[in-house]
Amino acid sequence: MIDEFFLLESSKVGLESKESYVVVRNRTAFLRVLGAEPEWSLLTATADEDHGRVLVCAEQRRLVEAALRLGAELNTGPTVERDWKGREYVKICVITRNPGESDEAFDNGNKRAFGRFFEIFDSLPRLSARPVDERRNLYDELALGDNGEDIYLSDGVWLGRDGSLNDRGR
Repeated sequence: MIDEFFLLESSKVGLESKESYVVVRNRTAFLRVLGAEPEWSLLTATADEDHGRVLVCAEQRRLVEAALRLGAELNTGPTVERDWKGREYVKICVITRNPGESDEAFDNGNKRAFGRFFEIFDSLPRLSARPVDERRNLYDELALGDNGEDIYLSDGVWLGRDGSLNDRGR
């Protein structure tokens, strides 16, 4: 069972967005939703809320993997980018509210996506603790092409086609 999560309005300094929300579970920020009606970006969180009552997820590699897997499931082509302070985050997808869509339908669709994110996150063990064959399977799931290039995960760590983890530094 997934612990309850909430979408809270955020007043985080440094975010350039008309609307800003954070997806929180157990006083931990996992995702951010930035944009304005009718389109928002769904991203992984990189920093605590300024008031200090909500802290960013400490397991950034697991957070990134869960976000990449969710984006792969949604077929959105998730990307790893950097925020204005150079911290890495995943842009998972764009959330679009269709013309005439009811509040209930819009909210339910988002709750399903957020819930699926937590299902994925909770099912993932630490990457370094996994057997090589499981990391090869992860590579196959996340590879966007057949070119065999390493996949960037987070914190300077790359996943090779053979399941190897390579720390190239930041």
